[in-house]
Amino acid sequence: MTAYIVVEHGRNEKGDIMITLRILNETGHTQVEMASSEVIEQIDNHPTHWIFVDGEMISRQDISSINWDTVASIDLTPAIVGGSL
Repeated sequence: MTAYIVVEHGRNEKGDIMITLRILNETGHTQVEMASSEVIEQIDNHPTHWIFVDGEMISRQDISSINWDTVASIDLTPAIVGGSL
């Protein structure tokens, strides 16, 4: 079952900028709005997922250089593994 929780984009009661996070998996995706610190925690909790910031794939090493004030969305997608049959 896919869960959807959508909140108006903006700031939370603490003043943190809220970012849309989508976590994709084999059954669909989950979408939530959360502060950047919570997004970083989710990225850490999904170590095998690829990271897309506003639609652009980035490496995990570049997470610390992101200007979170300018980010609207993060997608965590399971890595695709290729091979022959």
